[in-house]
Amino acid sequence: MGLFSKQPSYLGVDIGSASLKMVELANLNGRPRLITYGFTEKSNTELKGEENTSRTSEMAGLLSQICQKARATSKKSIAALPNFSVFTSILNLPSMPKKELASAISWEAKKIIPIPLENIILDWKIVSETMSAGQSAEAEDKSSALSQQVNSFKKIFSKPRKDLKILLTGASKSLVKKYIDIFVQSGLTLLSLETESFALIRSLIGNDKSTIMMIDLGAATSSLTVVEKGIPVLNRSIAVGGINITRVISTSLNVNLERAEQFKQDMSLDLETAGNSLPQTVENSFTPILNEIKYTMNLFQEQSSGRIEKIILTGGTSLLGNLTGYLEKALNINVYIGDPWARVIYPVELKPILDRLGTRFAIAIGLAMRNIE
Repeated sequence: MGLFSKQPSYLGVDIGSASLKMVELANLNGRPRLITYGFTEKSNTELKGEENTSRTSEMAGLLSQICQKARATSKKSIAALPNFSVFTSILNLPSMPKKELASAISWEAKKIIPIPLENIILDWKIVSETMSAGQSAEAEDKSSALSQQVNSFKKIFSKPRKDLKILLTGASKSLVKKYIDIFVQSGLTLLSLETESFALIRSLIGNDKSTIMMIDLGAATSSLTVVEKGIPVLNRSIAVGGINITRVISTSLNVNLERAEQFKQDMSLDLETAGNSLPQTVENSFTPILNEIKYTMNLFQEQSSGRIEKIILTGGTSLLGNLTGYLEKALNINVYIGDPWARVIYPVELKPILDRLGTRFAIAIGLAMRNIE
């Protein structure tokens, strides 16, 4: 589909494990306005792995076809690196000159990234700054009145220190090169590469400062991201997704994968079904994902004094009937299906179609919003 616009517009391109999605959004007075969209699903296409370099030309051709059929008007593109292929960590460092800070970050990165830094492209940004009192005097001897008086003066005149919380991101050079090659061959201009988690925060969370777990239930993988005050502080991935559920259904019902996928899609259509349970076959196949959710929640609570307030689901498998109720019962927490279209201006007659596409476009929408909001 295509709509006309004269505002500056950008393409968000989501290269998935079994699909490719593109959304073009225009900047309408600081708000994203839908220009066009397109997608293709190809079950035998696997891009999200550095070993599949031979697929670069094929994926570039698919991307060109989608843009042409959707009548995209812009060539300015933003893409996302898959969460499971990107290393992220939060660093806490004292404030220091920029050159020293860069050296300190590289030094810290060597400690926590398991592969040589010469094979990695590092990126970092300061996500928060806090003032802390200088060296505490409380550890000094408090046995005498004089010591207590000295300690009081130390507290008053101790120099405050600025502490930095830094988000560190690292991706392999070979993976980045693959994405660059895809866009060069497709004739598009790649403005930026970012992680999927930032795109999802943009499209699903916005300015909500709650502590939220986003769960992206993709075809081949499921990614879990804990977001605190708009910053991804914990990322985990598991190699279980919608394809695994389809295979379990296929084996259980003794039908081919196409019939099993249709069964799963029929379940997804019935979103209004009451209840908080899943068919036993589907529940069994979802157990590894549920266990990873529980583990991630416990891990965050061990590392932080806060707690996760709610869960937002996205990805094609999130539309599975009764999934939100099932997770709410299992985890005792509010669970919602994210709506990435909620922040986008679009013709009202498209609402039934966009609702059906739902969260499948969450990453692409968030990417296209990057230079708008």
